[in-house]
Amino acid sequence: MSKEEKIPFETIQFAGVTFKVINRHQAHEIIGDLTNFQDQKIYNVFEDTWRFPDYEENPIFLLAEDDVEMDSFEMDFSTEEHSDIFILGFIFKGNLKVTKLISSYDTDNSPALIVLGETESVNINLFGSVHYLGGGVKCDALLGEYNHGELFVKGDVTAWLIYSDDMLMHFERFTDVQAIISVNRPDVLICSNVTDADGSILTIENYFPSTHKLSDIAADSFIEFSDYGTAVLDHYHDAFKEGLSILDYDKTEKYAYANFREEFIKMVQVLSELEYVKHIGRISKKVGNNEYSFIPFEYEGKKYSQISEEIGNGFNIKLRALWCHDDEEITLVLEYLYDDGNPKYQWANNETAQGIEMYCVKRAAIEAFEVLTAEPSEDDDDDYDDDDSDDETEYEEYEEYDNSFSLEEYAVQFGNYALPEDLVKLYEFDQQYGSETYSECFGLTITEEKTGIKTWSEKEEFYNSFIEFAGANGSGSSYAYWLIDNDLNNCPIVVFGDEGGIHVVAENIRKLIHILTLDTEISVDFDSAYFYKDDEYYDENENKAEFHEWVKNEFNLDPIESNEETDEIVNQAKEKYKKRLNDFLTKFDIEIGEDEEE
Repeated sequence: MSKEEKIPFETIQFAGVTFKVINRHQAHEIIGDLTNFQDQKIYNVFEDTWRFPDYEENPIFLLAEDDVEMDSFEMDFSTEEHSDIFILGFIFKGNLKVTKLISSYDTDNSPALIVLGETESVNINLFGSVHYLGGGVKCDALLGEYNHGELFVKGDVTAWLIYSDDMLMHFERFTDVQAIISVNRPDVLICSNVTDADGSILTIENYFPSTHKLSDIAADSFIEFSDYGTAVLDHYHDAFKEGLSILDYDKTEKYAYANFREEFIKMVQVLSELEYVKHIGRISKKVGNNEYSFIPFEYEGKKYSQISEEIGNGFNIKLRALWCHDDEEITLVLEYLYDDGNPKYQWANNETAQGIEMYCVKRAAIEAFEVLTAEPSEDDDDDYDDDDSDDETEYEEYEEYDNSFSLEEYAVQFGNYALPEDLVKLYEFDQQYGSETYSECFGLTITEEKTGIKTWSEKEEFYNSFIEFAGANGSGSSYAYWLIDNDLNNCPIVVFGDEGGIHVVAENIRKLIHILTLDTEISVDFDSAYFYKDDEYYDENENKAEFHEWVKNEFNLDPIESNEETDEIVNQAKEKYKKRLNDFLTKFDIEIGEDEEE
């Protein structure tokens, strides 16, 4: 435990409220035992020096011991009167009621917000730290942004909109919530009570799919579309500061799914008339990690048509809407699956049932219909799937990297190894600018199963000696750490070639980052791995300049301009590690290419 810090003064004014000034030892006494929904402690103000830095002058927490009411509460690290302090967090022992807005400071870093009582405001916008609302929430809109933040909410939640753009948000229960929207993958988690085979009640925490499109509930003036066509909230900050709602309450028919029955029956009719369905008997289409399907079938003598969405990439969530042609009934099913695809637990009801569980199934059915009836385009990299027909046409193209994962999710594949700081910085750049936009065919990846590495050898000693962390080129090669040290900063980077060859590429991740500034993919074959940029055919990536500037600022490295410079970095790594790697590979009867032999 660190030495107890001095308190510069007893009280301070912030946003019109007098707070008591306390140090991190005193804060630890208040928040040190707060837990998440797995009974794990959330805060360690001594060891978590990223969120609670120990290198800033005058680090303090601000404590409100009674109930607090404010007009607006926008957190900051200091005040105009006391610019030499560093506020680590705001702790409210009682209730917090804010008329207009509660907001964090910055998406990268912000003081933590810890409220032990109830939190109430029109708009709440959190990011940049781990926040805890322990006595429930009442608001119009609760927004979480960017993966540097995380939110835990215990107690009752009343909100029109819960919206996450790449920030994990954990909730104990939803008392009255109209809409939940995650921009990409599910980022909102909810605790549920389920009954096991013995009849015991278990409380589990699950990722919860989006219940609506953003356009179903938000005012159109606050919706923008990304380059990939994804709807996101924008231009809302001024409205938040004025305490105005970003919701459009006139969209009742949309967010209440008032006409879902008629719409669903029509969707079934349209899909049934598709020529593809008439020929194959069903239709499925993959978009990223999600699979959308329309499947007619018979069960116990009755005819059904099912429209579904299955969310993969480890989420294993299936949402199904079924139309019984004989009974003319609609059944909605939300399922969580085991890895083998069998149901783990499920919620099922008819289309008139209230509750956000059924809302997310309705959203999935409508989205599936739109995907399955969309006109194919040249950029469409989705696969139509049917296991029962050899006549099926498949559309397969190179699949772009999907970087829609949090740093915590990315770190899982590293097990007990700490992520090198340089790799974390690269992750943050990749998240901001996008994979394959700054160096040709490069992108960070999650490959927990090591299926590619196991094709070389299924001996545990072999495949546990590497951690794949990035895609290396457009044909499927991958970069991996070779685990020769407990510190990944001392582990070389190797490339696994998709057509053969395992080769040393760089002495460490920083050297690889330097190589990436050449903006050309690696060429890998059985005998060698090298970088070669042909200026005649070279097409510069859109964020190359930003990447070069970032590498210079972060590592003081000038961008590489020639193939010879990359050869020098690769040769240095080979000189240091090639023989050792070759000796390791031969232990597992892996053949060494001619260029790799001594």
